[in-house]
Amino acid sequence: MCQSAKYRQPLLTGKPKMRLIHLTDLHLTSLAHCALAQLRGKRWSGYLSWWKNRRWQHSADMLEQVRVAVAAENADRVLITGDLVHIGLPAEIAVAGDWLRRLASPEKVLLIPGNHDSYAGDCGAQMTCHWADYLHLPPATTAALGADQYPLQIDQGGLALIGLNSAVPAPLFMATGRLGSAQLQRLAHSIRAAKANSALVWVLIHHPPWPGQTDWRRALTDAPALAKVLTQAGADLVLHGHLHRNLALQHGALRIFGTASASSVVASRPASYRLFDVSRQAAGWTLRMQLKQAELAAPGRFLVIADQTWQVPLAPAH
Repeated sequence: MCQSAKYRQPLLTGKPKMRLIHLTDLHLTSLAHCALAQLRGKRWSGYLSWWKNRRWQHSADMLEQVRVAVAAENADRVLITGDLVHIGLPAEIAVAGDWLRRLASPEKVLLIPGNHDSYAGDCGAQMTCHWADYLHLPPATTAALGADQYPLQIDQGGLALIGLNSAVPAPLFMATGRLGSAQLQRLAHSIRAAKANSALVWVLIHHPPWPGQTDWRRALTDAPALAKVLTQAGADLVLHGHLHRNLALQHGALRIFGTASASSVVASRPASYRLFDVSRQAAGWTLRMQLKQAELAAPGRFLVIADQTWQVPLAPAH
């Protein structure tokens, strides 16, 4: 049964200080009891990848540790940049919807899809059915989730949180993403409009946004065009996933953060989340980012492995 779409109004706290958390690549489902008859096309290779590697790399117990830790942080909003599931089966998407409701209510979460969520052509309708409140789709949306519904913007206490959809079904053995020229044009307009209102602009995308961040099999195919929009329109920060590693880049005033999988038990890149504390003063914004990583030998313990503070001048209103 589809979940109802009740929470449609943006959360406008108006508070001088906000706390936001970035999670990504949860891969929270299991394919252990998957009916093989469902595995048509690319889903066969995805299932084999899960059987060979991913079932050992991701842990439901680790994700539960992250969920408990995130709940204790008392954030104003949790930002999730996709890949809740493995091969986008309807049962997986339904299970992920149940998990989201355990995490927090929809007004405290902003979710965008990842390539594993959009693994096949039937995934968009299932996401609209089960995740609509967390995707913050417009009221009465019945169309399958697609690029034409993005960018999607949530305004929160002077922040413009702009979600993109780079998740398109990719060919066999590929994990590429694409935004398309229309979505990029709308993004440029959204960023400029937000900056004209002196907002701090954060962009959420699943695939790494900058050219050269990954190999061609996993890249955003129009990353050069996105990079141009981000820098010319004046975005302040980008959050992404997809690579299952903690990454930090800076290009001029633009900061880009990728975060490791929230369920990873791989020793070289254990589960992580990012915590942002944001405050606004008369002259601009102060941001503090802490990257917290699971200590695999001590369940439930997360260590701060990066801690940065910086300022963003307030853009003049037009």
